[in-house]
Amino acid sequence: MKPTMNNSQQMIQGINTLKNMGLQVLEQTPNFLKVQMPKEGNKNHFGGVYAGAIFSLAEFPFGMMCIHKFGMRELVPVVGEVTIRYLAPADSDLVVELSVPDEEWETIARETKAHGKFKIVKEIEVKDAQGKVNTVVKATYFTVSAQHLKHG
Repeated sequence: MKPTMNNSQQMIQGINTLKNMGLQVLEQTPNFLKVQMPKEGNKNHFGGVYAGAIFSLAEFPFGMMCIHKFGMRELVPVVGEVTIRYLAPADSDLVVELSVPDEEWETIARETKAHGKFKIVKEIEVKDAQGKVNTVVKATYFTVSAQHLKHG
């Protein structure tokens, strides 16, 4: 599936949590995804952006990009661990951008095929409406071959 803003937006609409967050795909290529989350509808008890919504905004892009790149027949992306550091209360819409170069996709495919699974660590920044880094995330993902999933 060739990634487009339209089919990424459709994938978001198919996941209730993401859909309810009001996420909008702003830009997408096979190697890049930029998504915005509105403050409105994602507020916490004191009017800032809810921490769980920020977590979800940061966590999902790699998996979506991976599914666009490989489908679900070759390999499946899963998140293994996330460390998140909230630097300041979020008081505006937030944006996350994720880039994965061709060479990294090639390594992911090769190593997953060779070993049944592969570990990927991504450093992700969530920025506010002024472009200031609001949250820093270190996420560990695994790609698991579909064959490996069938056989345990």
